Amino acid sequence: MNRINIIKISLLVMAIVLITCGRGYLSQCRLAEDVKKDVEMGRYNKALDTLEEVRGSVLYRLSKYLDREDSYVAYNTGVVLMLMGDTKSAGVEFKQAARTDNEAIKENAIYNRANIIATNMDFITAAEEYSKVLGIDPDDFEAKKNLERMRLGQKQLSTLFSQVKQEREERIQSLKLIPWGNKYRHSGEQKIRW
Repeated sequence: MNRINIIKISLLVMAIVLITCGRGYLSQCRLAEDVKKDVEMGRYNKALDTLEEVRGSVLYRLSKYLDREDSYVAYNTGVVLMLMGDTKSAGVEFKQAARTDNEAIKENAIYNRANIIATNMDFITAAEEYSKVLGIDPDDFEAKKNLERMRLGQKQLSTLFSQVKQEREERIQSLKLIPWGNKYRHSGEQKIRW
């Protein structure tokens, strides 16, 4: 082959690769819009079905085979499962999404997983997860607030099992009445990050 034919073939291959990548990016944007619309409308099952269709696609299976699995799909599946109340499966999805190189997805996946762990009253593990979020973004207000809550909950839980009955009763009352951390002025509700 002469030099001109090699250049033409190289350009053709490069064009095919760029078109494929562009279509993949476009389909990811459309997927995000569709899933977000379905979640806003309360159609969690439809959003989950859309994400499962993506997982069944040839491109997704190929990327998984090449060990380049799309963490965006895992993250959004975790969010939808968490909204549906399946926290165990959502935690698995967030753990998978946290393995990405994308810092935004990684931070939000770890944060949401920490929220799941916190609802199970595992204050130590949740505090570690919030610390990981702060390692990625030291200015994350919600992670700081929740880390403080976990440390306060850990202290109160450790004194809950003390021998002195009066102190124990006081701790039970304080767990019920005192808001979880008042250093940061923010609502007490933990939020799912999109």
